[in-house]
Amino acid sequence: MDYKALLNELLSSLKISKKKFAEQLGLSQGNVSDWFNRPGYRPSISALKRISDTFNVNLNWLVTGEGDMYIVAPAREGTLSRFIRLPIVGDIAAGAPIEIIPDEDLRYIEISLDLLRYPPPYLVFNVAGESMKPFLEPGDVVVCSQDWCETDINGKIMAFRTSDGITVKTLCEDYQHKTTWLMPINNQYTPTCYCEDDEEIVMIGILDLIIREINR
Repeated sequence: MDYKALLNELLSSLKISKKKFAEQLGLSQGNVSDWFNRPGYRPSISALKRISDTFNVNLNWLVTGEGDMYIVAPAREGTLSRFIRLPIVGDIAAGAPIEIIPDEDLRYIEISLDLLRYPPPYLVFNVAGESMKPFLEPGDVVVCSQDWCETDINGKIMAFRTSDGITVKTLCEDYQHKTTWLMPINNQYTPTCYCEDDEEIVMIGILDLIIREINR
């Protein structure tokens, strides 16, 4: 099996660089680079499993090149919808940023593809904090797409990785002053100035879906 071709196809679908691919897998760039550049070199079984878990990639497709690229649960009886199973990777702050600590005992959520507007890959978080109330409440589950390349994100709620952890805010462009702000909805919280080239604040996703339990 030509793993190099499959991995290049995956990166093209994810619309990310090899460097970003390595970062999201938690692997060294050199290790991942070997998969693409060293003749006869290929990912280990554990690495393939990590790719599958991180990007919701069909493990059978990774190994054989057959079937769907992404994991899609079959339609339930009596429905026409397809479902996708995604891991909840941690908390996302609607307040001060929260550090994401990898958890081997990840919880998963099954979501109808009919409810998702943006393409994969997706990140799923629990909401903590109150800076985005009443739009986002603590305990909500949010699905963020990592592909927003053709979307006007001004005024959209985006997820960010900061030096202090992960947070979610509304991105607002002040064209008059050529400034971008990360705005809370709750006016008790303070906006944060954002620069696209700032390595301390990196945009990682656009809010696609909110799931809220009622009468918890």
